[in-house]
Amino acid sequence: MATLFLVGGCSDEPEAKRPSPAAPTASSDQPTRTPAAQPPSLDLPENAQILVAETTGTKDQELPEFTPEEGAYTLYAACEGKGKVSIVDRDSSNPHPVACGGVPTVGVIHVEKKTQHLKIQVAGGTPAWKIAVISGNHQP
Repeated sequence: MATLFLVGGCSDEPEAKRPSPAAPTASSDQPTRTPAAQPPSLDLPENAQILVAETTGTKDQELPEFTPEEGAYTLYAACEGKGKVSIVDRDSSNPHPVACGGVPTVGVIHVEKKTQHLKIQVAGGTPAWKIAVISGNHQP
């Protein structure tokens, strides 16, 4: 608004010919929305072989299947908001928790070179989560 007044105040036109700045209008039809929590950046290593591209969500989700080439893969995960997020191998029932609150979780998993099946599980709320999987051992 200040820019409009400065530009309008410096014009040589008579005041009657200057356009008046439009006043912002509020629409009572539109509900006010609070922005959803966004998970922090994962800071993936450059030139890494991506097995599962950055994926985000707020509820349970199965990740695409992948096969690590090097006998290990590195998980990068983060979440923000209320609730708990875990990564579960669909062939096992042992959940691996993801730390919420701005601190990314990074873990190296050593496995045979076979197809992997992971699932994100959310409990106790709707935290926003983000995960990516890259091939090999990429400890920070």
